[in-house]
Amino acid sequence: MKKALKLRPAQAVLHILLILFLLVNIFPVVWMISCSFKSPTELFDGTIHIIPRRITMENFHTVFTEYAIFDWIKNSLATTVGITVLTIIVSFLAAFGLCYYRTKLNSFLFYLLYLTMVIPFQVTMIPNYVVISRMSLMNTWTGVILPNVCNAAVFFFLYQSVRGVHPAYYEAAKIEGANSFWVMTRVTFGICKGALAARSILTFIESWNIYFWPMLVLTKPETRTITVGLKQFLDFEMGNRWGPFLATATIATMPVVLVYLFLQRRIIGAFTSVGIKG
Repeated sequence: MKKALKLRPAQAVLHILLILFLLVNIFPVVWMISCSFKSPTELFDGTIHIIPRRITMENFHTVFTEYAIFDWIKNSLATTVGITVLTIIVSFLAAFGLCYYRTKLNSFLFYLLYLTMVIPFQVTMIPNYVVISRMSLMNTWTGVILPNVCNAAVFFFLYQSVRGVHPAYYEAAKIEGANSFWVMTRVTFGICKGALAARSILTFIESWNIYFWPMLVLTKPETRTITVGLKQFLDFEMGNRWGPFLATATIATMPVVLVYLFLQRRIIGAFTSVGIKG
């Protein structure tokens, strides 16, 4: 009991620090959403207030009528879904292959994949750009998707989950005469679907926020993603178009926020669960 009482002040301080950390991180988002509903006059009146004095949809009307916001959203969804689906498929196949097939090359391949994590994006950026350009994939969804498919971080996450599948499941499947494809789709996939779902959600969020590579590949206004579209305000109209800029930023943020809010339990559950189940 005395030990518990001694911990209470420390716990209180910890909770206060966590609350402060939360407020510091969430304030810019709240401020962005608030300002997107303010008129230009209120936005630059020099006062700080979270709730707008008069809520207006003028900024959103400007964005939807004067900019190709629907094209930006469509391009973002297409590239994000493409990257997410292909990344999960490729990473899961690689993880299953290294765990299911035991060869002398396994360790070499594992560390080779590990080395790709320490290579910065700047090193591969120019070769990727040259390849995409020569394949005539500039200003296309494919040009954005392909260089982002092979993700070592996703592979290692799924590798840990697949490695946790007990060998007894594989042995039982082999006794029944199942081939490797059946084992992968019926056994491994079924056991690891929680981790696959969680990693898919995280990959979706990461892919939605990609900025630099789409900025290099998507040069035409109608092919831009919404993150690249935001740069249009910074380049030409930052001085007097803060309202539409913040309205577009709010629109760009909403899918990620909604995905996380509704699926956060699945994400946390996958990170805290153990590999074998049984």
